[in-house]
Amino acid sequence: MRKMIVMAALCFLAAAGFLVACRETGLILESGQTKETTLTFWHFDTGHQEFYENLAADYAGDHAGVNIEIRMIPQDAYAGEWIKEAEDGRMADVFAIPPESLGQFIDTGKLAALSYEELLAGENGQEPLINGGMGEEFWALPAAGSLPVIFYNSGIYEQNQLKVPETLSDFVVNCVILKQSGAVPLGMSLSEEGRLEAFDLAAGLLVNGSRVAGGKEKKGDFKKLLDGNTGYYDLFGMAMELSTDKGVCAQGHQALLEGFAQGKYAMIPGTTEDIALLKETMSSSFDWFQLPGEDYTRAGVWKGELLFGAAKKGKELKEAKEFLACFMTRENQMAFAEEFGKIPAIRGLKPENGEAARAYDLLSGKKEVYLSCFQTMTRGEKEVCAEQLDLLFSGKAMEPEEFLDGWVKKLKDQRGK
Repeated sequence: MRKMIVMAALCFLAAAGFLVACRETGLILESGQTKETTLTFWHFDTGHQEFYENLAADYAGDHAGVNIEIRMIPQDAYAGEWIKEAEDGRMADVFAIPPESLGQFIDTGKLAALSYEELLAGENGQEPLINGGMGEEFWALPAAGSLPVIFYNSGIYEQNQLKVPETLSDFVVNCVILKQSGAVPLGMSLSEEGRLEAFDLAAGLLVNGSRVAGGKEKKGDFKKLLDGNTGYYDLFGMAMELSTDKGVCAQGHQALLEGFAQGKYAMIPGTTEDIALLKETMSSSFDWFQLPGEDYTRAGVWKGELLFGAAKKGKELKEAKEFLACFMTRENQMAFAEEFGKIPAIRGLKPENGEAARAYDLLSGKKEVYLSCFQTMTRGEKEVCAEQLDLLFSGKAMEPEEFLDGWVKKLKDQRGK
């Protein structure tokens, strides 16, 4: 009996000690006590530090017990630092993702799956701008974006009596006329390896085509395929028509913008994010138009440029997702649009900024809107297309139909991986 009493006393003391420890660590809260939570938020945009500090402060003010620690890392070191910390298991709870590094972030396997059902809960009437977002999980939340467009030199267009193209065929005709007049019709940039930059074409024209493995397959001969406005095939036809000399390609997108500002090219691909820089540097007049094509070819893709993620095994994953959800409220969506001059990521919110509002108007007339940064084309598909385009514009393509068949086969192989 005495032994049982001793054992019961020891169990009581152990339980009491556990309860004390729980109170000290915050696992058990007294009545009315608030759980303390600290979220770490990493970002590389040092130029907008105050904006994110205010966003975090407002969120913490509305959520008792929540503290948000912001760490700003210069962009040139950001991806490398994040990946190193992820490998060592010391990730931030919430973090920005540079669009150009999205593939690297995904490959670590450390990103938490997100869904719009979670992030838009309680925000009545809101829908994501991208198509196919509801009911699907994704790795990065796009909080705002821009529109891939073609910039054109208004003076050169007027000299050649050209009209803004409405179809890909119109676009090819304009390029041919410009080339005959001695102008470089469509300037493009090269990568450090000397290949055509995937950003300039893949992020714009290429994502406007239906996936090879999706939708109805087009039947018919080669000419009908080119006339059918079917994305990849249209791009192939455009490339064969233009035969752009790689010798006039700029080294990098920034150099391409500078060359366009100096009148070296009649047109260049870019996004509405480039408008501010062109306004500062271009003395002559320029304008821009949405990539030509039909709705089903995904012309005028909305490109997510402010991307955010959460740690897959973060200690505060639930709270991290709630913090990301605040990015999608109407108030904060408009704040993102105003601060960055971009297009909100949800429908029904027209930004006040002039160029962003104009881009939004172009998008609002489309039946479908797609997110190009990770929904429309995989990194493998972009690499295949960049490689094939480089062959085309270098004049190294074989017989057209065989080359196209080989291109499509490589894309199908990518889809099968």
